[in-house]
Amino acid sequence: MALCMVILSLFFSTAAHAACAPFPSSWNTLSSAFRQPQPPRVQSEFETHLVQHKWNNDVSHITAGFLRNSPSERLVRVDHVFDGQLATSLFNFTNTTTVRIPGSNRNITMVDNTQVTVSDGLTKKTEFRDYVISNYPLIGPDFLVEHAAVFAGFAKRDLVNERLASWSIMYQGSIPVTVFVDACNVVRGYDYFAPELRTRVVNLFFNTRVGRKGNESRNGLEQGRLGR
Repeated sequence: MALCMVILSLFFSTAAHAACAPFPSSWNTLSSAFRQPQPPRVQSEFETHLVQHKWNNDVSHITAGFLRNSPSERLVRVDHVFDGQLATSLFNFTNTTTVRIPGSNRNITMVDNTQVTVSDGLTKKTEFRDYVISNYPLIGPDFLVEHAAVFAGFAKRDLVNERLASWSIMYQGSIPVTVFVDACNVVRGYDYFAPELRTRVVNLFFNTRVGRKGNESRNGLEQGRLGR
């Protein structure tokens, strides 16, 4: 599976990325010319293929699929496969609730999540809806600016050829997140650590396409369709 994804990543590399200006030399760490850059505005309406690996002492979970991030609709939609199951998951950021983290004085925002899963050779269908702590934050154009992101140097990522700028934030004031952005200000993935659950999550994006696609993400689930 990993080899196929590498091939797809190479095949779908776009001229748009090649046309973007390179990162300035003043961003090079361990250089006398370095100056802390200001966090950029990102291209926030996008759809992308993704691979996610989540692990802690109790679980190692890998999922692969397709993600759509749409601030204009206030939603994130993920169509993905894992452990022989196929699922469509919609995170509706117009409907959220705030709860206190047990054993602390911090609050965290939970998001309305609707998920439809099919398994057992597509013979079994399971539906779920509740407020959850989303693995997939809604990324708006000022996501890095609003979180006072700090430049964390350049990085190379699996499934992406070019070097990426990494930015460190504290999501919801309590979750350390590293966001990876290319020279065109396109988000190419993010990693985070959930302290309460001692959980590490890696999200790799590839074959990313930027632009608004309408409201088919929400309509698909409302009409009971699985997939795009």
